[in-house]
Amino acid sequence: MRITLWPGAGPRRSSTQARPQGGSRSRSGARPLLSAGWLAAAVTPLTFLGHGPTTSAADAGGRAEVPRIASRSESTPPNGNSPALEDPVAKAKRMIGECQARFVKVRDYTCTFVKRERVGGKLAPLHVMHMKARNNPTSIYFKFQRPNKGREAIYVAGKHGGKVLAHDVGIGRLLAGTMNLDPRGSMAMENSRHPITEAGIGVLIETIAERWAVELTPEESKVVFNPNMTIGPHRCTLIESVHPVRKPHFLFHKVRLFVDREHGLPIRFEAYDWPRSPGAAPELVEEYSYLDLKTNVGLVDHDFDPENKAYSFGRF
Repeated sequence: MRITLWPGAGPRRSSTQARPQGGSRSRSGARPLLSAGWLAAAVTPLTFLGHGPTTSAADAGGRAEVPRIASRSESTPPNGNSPALEDPVAKAKRMIGECQARFVKVRDYTCTFVKRERVGGKLAPLHVMHMKARNNPTSIYFKFQRPNKGREAIYVAGKHGGKVLAHDVGIGRLLAGTMNLDPRGSMAMENSRHPITEAGIGVLIETIAERWAVELTPEESKVVFNPNMTIGPHRCTLIESVHPVRKPHFLFHKVRLFVDREHGLPIRFEAYDWPRSPGAAPELVEEYSYLDLKTNVGLVDHDFDPENKAYSFGRF
């Protein structure tokens, strides 16, 4: 019985590691920006600016799981009231630094985590799960919504011998009960780019800050902003960075980061590979969303305990 556990967190790679030509990077040596492997979900179409629908209605299989992403039309203040122009690269680095400062004040959070990744050259369907996260000690709880509704996983740094506690649903649960999985083992990492140990908004922020510090320069990068984006009911600022010319130290061709105005934190990340041929569209490598985000809700040890009666760990 195969169980893929982890939902992807986002990209990370050393600045000296070259990327393979003509395709998306392998998951080895990569760390997430946002992200579990055990997931897959069908949703209604989303429209990303300039990229068209990400899935078809036939793939949706019912109600929407992910809000529509759109751009709001708002008036621009008169030039006399506009702030002084700031270099786009410097502005992007300042904004992610501000996200770092805000996240220091976040002890825990809950959200609906949605991810899609390209593994082995194939773009997987969307995966959807309820997520609980605590920053100290690093603690993650997932309950899958789609696919394999009811599947659960728990990881707590420093406990359970560093393993992920997980259980399947249906006959898999009856046969295997609660399993102890190596978070980087083949079973937990099947169909995933990142391990569960690298999940979460904090890793996303730190990885982006690290990559932009290395990669974003006025000479090699184009950075644009759209302060009038919405993801469902949430108003966001979009930061889009593009490397027009491919170089070994660049992780992605294009990155789109959506910073929620309410929390001042990223709630969506998209990464694209270079086009495979001249004139072709960039290829989606990975996307992660943290929807319905609630911070500092007071999560405790019991929220990451397989003995929690609200959970379904155990053979029966």
